[in-house]
Amino acid sequence: MASKFPQAESFLLNGVEDTACLFIHGFTASPSEVYPVAQLIHEKTGFTVSGPLLPGHGCSPEEMNQTGWEDWFARVEQEIDSLQRRCNRIFVAGLSMGGLLSLHAASQDTNLKGVIAINTPIFTKSHRLMALTPLLRYLKPYYPKKMDQDATELQEMGRFAYPVMPLKALQSMHVLRDTIIKELPELNVPILLFQSRWDESVDPRSAPFIKDKARQAPVKLIELENSGHIATMGNEKLLIAEKIIEFIS
Repeated sequence: MASKFPQAESFLLNGVEDTACLFIHGFTASPSEVYPVAQLIHEKTGFTVSGPLLPGHGCSPEEMNQTGWEDWFARVEQEIDSLQRRCNRIFVAGLSMGGLLSLHAASQDTNLKGVIAINTPIFTKSHRLMALTPLLRYLKPYYPKKMDQDATELQEMGRFAYPVMPLKALQSMHVLRDTIIKELPELNVPILLFQSRWDESVDPRSAPFIKDKARQAPVKLIELENSGHIATMGNEKLLIAEKIIEFIS
């Protein structure tokens, strides 16, 4: 899927090893936000890394409101199939909503070797918005985001994301989240969780909840002491890359 915006395009870094890691970006965002960690992993290991642009992203909020989580996951499945044709060991990593999609991938594909979920929104800090979205989406299609200093800095660093939340799509993400909660007890692939202490979007209780519910899976939880929500572009991106390499190896 091509984007109207160059900075939102998918990426594929071909490696020389028999291992691939698929990186899934977050809600309203693009592969640009996971690229810094993906690039570090590729440089240090020779693994193939890819970051597909999900449907409805990298175009317009209007188009995104015409998509839902099944569309986003279909793109993830397509990329997994593509990577499986070139590598035997496939890992799936996701940031924010990408973490939800990576966990869902593990429930659907038993051939995956492991899952990495970073700041996964089981619980968010937008309690009111999430509670009102089922009604609000009929009254207004979008909800404006706060454009604070962090968001501006990320934009200057090359991150592409919409300035608004498409509410119909947001409701679909909430359905995905409920689906994951039901699937967690059945997961048995190794899981690596990251949770930022200073996450402005996701309630830090999310990662321990996943760890507690995924009882059949070997789970490791790493708390990031100096990161916000987009940890893959922050001060600890090298640490995240190193811990993922350690997990995969």
